[in-house]
Amino acid sequence: MTLAILFNGQGAQYEEMGLDFDREFTVARDVFDLFEAETNYPIRQWIEEDIEPLQETRHSQPAIAAVSLAMFYTLQDQYPQLIHPAYMAGLSLGEYSSLMASGMLSLAEGAKLLKERGALMSQQSQQLATQHSVQMAAVMGMPLESIVDLVESFHTEETPLYIANLNSSQQTIIAGYQEAIKSFRKQAKALGYKKVIPLKVEGPFHSPLMQAVCDPLRDALADISFTTGDVPVISNTTLDIHQPDQVRDLLVRHLVEPVRFQETMALLVDQGVTHVIQIGPGATIANLLKRESNAPECLVIDTVQDLENVPAFLADCHLNKE
Repeated sequence: MTLAILFNGQGAQYEEMGLDFDREFTVARDVFDLFEAETNYPIRQWIEEDIEPLQETRHSQPAIAAVSLAMFYTLQDQYPQLIHPAYMAGLSLGEYSSLMASGMLSLAEGAKLLKERGALMSQQSQQLATQHSVQMAAVMGMPLESIVDLVESFHTEETPLYIANLNSSQQTIIAGYQEAIKSFRKQAKALGYKKVIPLKVEGPFHSPLMQAVCDPLRDALADISFTTGDVPVISNTTLDIHQPDQVRDLLVRHLVEPVRFQETMALLVDQGVTHVIQIGPGATIANLLKRESNAPECLVIDTVQDLENVPAFLADCHLNKE
């Protein structure tokens, strides 16, 4: 049996997330300290006293990564003999957490990079909003072929609509102008698919509507150092293992191309992964896996109490330590 570590993405933030780790474990406290120092953001204060700033992408990206990595390093510190994953991956923003956790990207550079990335994405989202209402929506239970057909039928140059996330066999995320999504929802309902749920996100991420962010992010990535790392990290964009000389291009493409998370999970299963630990606020990944027939066993690490479940979960999991 083989273990993979998966990191949750944006949108699952909540009050007090990760602060139990910060209070109880020095290694977690060090991560929060580093992220606050590198970003000059009061991350703990937002989480504890005012969660509203975390509705903005520019703030939520470094905050969620800080929480996720505080949890990961605590997990690793508490169970050094057990936590030897064969692979890492993330859902959308979680890919950055996985790059840092794997050792490909330092925490200091990763924190500054996410501050810049989040600011660029917020700026583009706000710019789009001055001209058009933009949105993302989760399409539940509809076959992908039908989603593709509807997206193509409602996409025009004036009202663009795209597939943004291929999350699971039961969930696909679409992104575009609100009028196009309204038309999609109306037709989906007529076909018997009533669950097209608008998401509370700032912009149409992972779609060509974020194209204006590509060059500035490429410039920011030019000064970032990437190394081989200790654990292979799978790209959501291409399903390739990230390589130091290719990761910058893939992270730029990650802005405007769909997140292929369902295929990421299928690849992990093909590679023999039988157990996954989902790290980060909420249980988004675990909930996606519940609906898949061949999904690996999944343990969520979201609170300090969850750490107690690790030994039993991994008791008969043969870990790849190579």
